[in-house]
Amino acid sequence: MNDLITVDFSKKYFECGGRKFYIKSETLSFARYRELQKINLEFGYSATFQDLFKNIRTAWDLLNQVKLGEAAVVLHNVMYGVVSLEEKDDPAWRICALFINEEGEDSTTFDEGKMREKIELWSKSLDCLPFFQLAADLTPGWRDVYRQLIQDGLKKAVDKPEERSS
Repeated sequence: MNDLITVDFSKKYFECGGRKFYIKSETLSFARYRELQKINLEFGYSATFQDLFKNIRTAWDLLNQVKLGEAAVVLHNVMYGVVSLEEKDDPAWRICALFINEEGEDSTTFDEGKMREKIELWSKSLDCLPFFQLAADLTPGWRDVYRQLIQDGLKKAVDKPEERSS
């Protein structure tokens, strides 16, 4: 049985699959920064199961009100969101791939294929949790927003416990 390897990002490098990778969290090229801006939105605002349920329920309500066009739009957006999740690697891994460079990699450019190749290699033997933590550290304000969402969700659950069973 193969155990997953946990990367210690404080060392600023790690090896995987016989290849060496360096964590460069202090600098980022313009090309990679542009990509980071797109991924940050996805990382920060990706839909939860609760969001999906809420949108499906909204569509159901619209169908019951015979508002077919509006229901179709809501359902289309849900379907598109689910499909786009299937097509992409997790945003946390993609953020990390922007800041983690293989030895000899050109860090001034963004290469979608290279990013996918790195993620595929890492996924074969590395624990994903440190990558999620690194991505959260690299996304300004993400932890504060996440903490606030958790607190708001807990407050709503305490204030209206009957909604939890919906």
